[in-house]
Parts: sequence; C-alpha cells; structure tokens
Amino acid sequence: MTANGDDVNLLVGRQAAYRARTRASLIKSAHRVLAEVGLGTTIDDLAIQAQVSPATIYNHFHSKEEYLKEALEQLWREWILWAYDGRPFARDIETMIDVCRKMYRLDPSNTLIGRVLSKTLRDSTFVIEALKDSSTAGFKEAAHRAGLDSDDFDTRLEMWAHCLVGIFQGVFVTKKMSHEEADRALRVALSIWSLNKTQAEKLTAKPLEFKK
Repeated sequence: MTANGDDVNLLVGRQAAYRARTRASLIKSAHRVLAEVGLGTTIDDLAIQAQVSPATIYNHFHSKEEYLKEALEQLWREWILWAYDGRPFARDIETMIDVCRKMYRLDPSNTLIGRVLSKTLRDSTFVIEALKDSSTAGFKEAAHRAGLDSDDFDTRLEMWAHCLVGIFQGVFVTKKMSHEEADRALRVALSIWSLNKTQAEKLTAKPLEFKK
C-alpha cells in the first residue's frame, strides 16, 4: 500500500473516531435535557445544552425524535447493566422482575434515570417505542425459558409493556402509587402471562438487594 493510501486510512480513522466521540457527547447532553425538560424540549434547547449548532445534531440524527429515542434507549441500557450487576441479561424471569421492581424504587430526584423517567413517561407511546428493540428480545428469551404462555405472544407483550409503563407513571409521574402498591399492580399485570396469584406473589415478594 502506498504512503498516500496509509494517510487516507489514517484520516478516515480519525474522522470516524471524532464522529463517534461527538455522537457520544450529544447523547450524554440529551440525558441532561431529558432529566430537566423532558420530551417537550426543542432542537435549539438541545443544541445549546450540547454547545453545538442544530446542524451538528442533524448531522448525526435525522430528527429530534430519533435523537431523544436513542438517548433514552442508551440510558436504559446503562441502567439495566448496573441493575443486573454482572448477571447474564435475560437469564430468567425472576431476575427481570427483580430489576423491574428495583426500577420503580429509584429516587426520581437523586438518580439521572429516575429524573428522566419522571419527565418522559408522560408520553407512554414514545417510551415504549424507544425501548422496544432493546427490551423485547431479552424478554422473549426469558419467557421461553420460563415456559410462559406463548399463545398470542406479541399481543400479550404489548399489553405487558403498557401495564409496566402505567405502573411507572403511577410511581414517577403522578406519584400516587407507593412501591407496595406498584408490587400489587405488577402481580395483576403478571396475569397477562397466565400466572396465578401464588406464582405472581412469589415473583414480587422477595427482598431486593441494591448495589451501592
């Protein structure tokens, strides 16, 4: 390969690394905006927070909605990794339910994900769409291992997602639901998967351990 070819490859590599760093910085900046303003923010607000021009944002994302969905989905993935604490993701339904219960016990004022949820959960459709791809495959795997009812699986999954968002709204948005009430609501939601009362209570009654 010629020296010129080496120079071109080096330049391309540097440009790709710079673009990746810029995109990562934009995502982190969007997390702060979602926590403070929520989904009603504008591209101008996002650009000011990130200290870039709106054109820079559009160089990385096709729309404000795509930008915010990716930011929300990445923050969700980061929190899930923390909550699983090294355990295999989607290993079993029991662990997934534990993680769910941990989430609605987050302090919405002292955690970034809690503040973001309190602002974004007002639009349940947006949140479900943003998290669908990163959540569906894992849940399907765990559900299959647990032998959960597979009849009309996609319909049940859609109902399950809306039920969970409704519980989170009760905890983070309206603040009318205590953690214990959220657990009871979760037991009702588990009936979507044909689990009986005893099975649902077993899944939602165990003490939770929080990593410090």
